[in-house]
Amino acid sequence: MCIEFPIINIIWAIHKGTKEVSVNYTIKKQSTIITVIAIAFSYLFITGSAIAKTQVITLSSETSVAFSNETVAVKVLYDVNDGNKTTGLGLRIHFNSKFIDTLTLSDVYGEGMIGQHYTPQPDKLNLDGDASTDKYIVVAWASVTGNWPVFLSMPGALATLNVKINKNAPNAETKINVSASAVAAGCKFIGKSAKILIQ
Repeated sequence: MCIEFPIINIIWAIHKGTKEVSVNYTIKKQSTIITVIAIAFSYLFITGSAIAKTQVITLSSETSVAFSNETVAVKVLYDVNDGNKTTGLGLRIHFNSKFIDTLTLSDVYGEGMIGQHYTPQPDKLNLDGDASTDKYIVVAWASVTGNWPVFLSMPGALATLNVKINKNAPNAETKINVSASAVAAGCKFIGKSAKILIQ
């Protein structure tokens, strides 16, 4: 059985003299049509799966309410969208010094850690895209083998962030943001903020 399957029908009109080109492909076997469709769908799925993997940091607070001069614990949770290991990650943790006195880290994941900088740095370039934060601290991990983190089941905690609320903090909500100072090769980054309501 012959199945007509016109794929291309091109008509070119040229200003001086008209030429018409009509191209018709005849596919004679139904199995060939199925093969063509299968290849098309395979291409779409392969293309879709080529999305760059993403390193995700989520700041997760055990409580969303705090009082002045109190210290609140916030988990720094790490994940990768495809579950694979990477070469590490550098983080900036941003805060508003009007509400938060200090940020320190405890229970830090030790493998590959190459630095912590608890002295607040001024965020003059607005690196987290949030004008309400004015300072940040830094922590970073790196691996030459590209198999980081080896001993952490994802999603898992890279550290606990200890947030000391300013003793003169007004009653309001404040955010703690995270941005990347460095990401693994071929990766994108997503940072998810924590919100704390000060009473």
